[in-house]
Amino acid sequence: MEKGIINIKRTFAYQKELPSLPIPQLNDTKSKLLEWIKPLVSKEQFQETTDVINRFFEGNGEAQKLQEKLHEWNKSIDGSWLKPFWDDLYLKYRGSLPTGMHFNILLENKLYKNRYTMSELAGKVSYLVTELYHLIIDEEVEPATMNGIPLDMGQYKKFFRSVRIPRLERDEFSVAEFDKKNNHIVILYKNNVYKVPVTNNEGAIYQSKEIATAIETTFRSDNSEGVNVGIFTTVERDKAAKVYDQLIVSKVNAEILQTIADSLVVISVDEESENSQEAIKNLMLNSTNKYCDKTIQVIITKNGELGYSIEHSAVDGTTIFTVISHVNEGLCKEDSETVYTTEKTAVKKMKWEISKEIQESLTQFQKDHIRTKNNYHVKSRIFKDFGSDEIKKMNMSPDAFFHMALQIAQYRTFGLMRSVYEPVSVRFFYEGRTECARATSMEKLNLVKALEDGEQDNEVLYSLMQKASAAHALRIKECRKGLGVERHMYGLEQMYYLHGADLGMKEIPEIFKDKGYLTMRHDFISTSGMAYDNVKYRIFGPVVEGGFGLAYILLDDSISINVSSKTSEKENAKKLTDHLVDALNELRLIAKN
Repeated sequence: MEKGIINIKRTFAYQKELPSLPIPQLNDTKSKLLEWIKPLVSKEQFQETTDVINRFFEGNGEAQKLQEKLHEWNKSIDGSWLKPFWDDLYLKYRGSLPTGMHFNILLENKLYKNRYTMSELAGKVSYLVTELYHLIIDEEVEPATMNGIPLDMGQYKKFFRSVRIPRLERDEFSVAEFDKKNNHIVILYKNNVYKVPVTNNEGAIYQSKEIATAIETTFRSDNSEGVNVGIFTTVERDKAAKVYDQLIVSKVNAEILQTIADSLVVISVDEESENSQEAIKNLMLNSTNKYCDKTIQVIITKNGELGYSIEHSAVDGTTIFTVISHVNEGLCKEDSETVYTTEKTAVKKMKWEISKEIQESLTQFQKDHIRTKNNYHVKSRIFKDFGSDEIKKMNMSPDAFFHMALQIAQYRTFGLMRSVYEPVSVRFFYEGRTECARATSMEKLNLVKALEDGEQDNEVLYSLMQKASAAHALRIKECRKGLGVERHMYGLEQMYYLHGADLGMKEIPEIFKDKGYLTMRHDFISTSGMAYDNVKYRIFGPVVEGGFGLAYILLDDSISINVSSKTSEKENAKKLTDHLVDALNELRLIAKN
């Protein structure tokens, strides 16, 4: 096959041809480390950190020994050298999934608003999800590419019939084998669990109207409130594991847990949200009708809005949009859907067996959850003055432009520039997930200082903007090639834990404890950007204590800004957002003049 030319359309056709994730050269990582840390620390700290880095990377030193082990590790395993460590990073996480691991997306529903009842919307979503699952099984989803180069499609096998299972110390991720027959989705409504068959025993998909009728009939006949068992999936993982083990002793509960695990997706009915602002907050923070261990939860609000709450351990935002796009396009279509069978389907209500001990835990979790919900602040705002189209006319990368404004905003809010996390997809490589491009740079710091000094003319400021934009774009490009800093350093650190004693290292190398290095690694503002037209809001929790989660959506004519923080940082979150909006307009003014 000629490089860059796509001849085959089968979904997984290129998986075996994808290159392996590279292990960067030590010298490259060393120089980037110094470059990335410099704007974040004082001159004295930078000198101290420079000395530590020089010692770590000296010839035949610790870095070289660990690098050799990393290359040996790479040769000894199939697939990405990073994947086992990456899986551990997610599955050993012991905090709450909704605030620490999930990302949440609320869609615009203008194109199908008032077209469907709640049951019809649930039926249509169920049909479309099943249709996509079949297309993936049949490899009829076109492989994703960027500039004609294939991207890893492995996550597509983990979208459906998958679940995270709570275990002590390290969770388990489970995904069922591909099978079209006797599939179902699970609906959580009034804290009850409903099994909704979506294919028959021959694998034919039921019509959405038949699924909707079955749902409507069931909900009309039984409107009673159930027990909110799913709340156990919102708590710290070791607590969740304890309740899971208590639940599964009962054959009835074991069947329900397996039914949820084997479901294509969970559909959660949100009867509480009165508007979009409440809906996006409830996507992350409301525990009613949720099963947060499920990879994909589709949320339907009483206003007919659709949201997604995604468990992050196996899938990323760049891949999950295949699901969101397929469902959204199907909901907007005017033409009739394909009829695979005219059979009817029937919904089964499943009822938990709850012991006194489990009930006591659930009651306590509910009390804890109210405190947790009150402890978080979520605010979304749509900036309508301009968007990507106008930024491109300024000869700037829209992403770089946004991050320049964000650095100005955080400097004006906090009086200094702290580390900003920005994920970069590395799907050019087999089993590639993300690299981290720290968005704080000397080029951006120079721009911020020049603005704050107020002594430079527009020409100088615009030149500094161009330099900052170019540096940002270059860093993203390097990370996309798998040549970032943090995954490499993480790999070297893991080699110490595996082989440090054999290498004569009595203590962890000082670089991993160095204040400058840890300052870079501190995700004070954790960001994630996207450019998908039908998304209204998107949110995830702050990563560090006192930090902020910032999800932004760069659209042609607007920018959706979504900030989360602890309630104690509510005022700073507002200041940060206000300063960000001001900085966006300020930078445009400089570029236009």
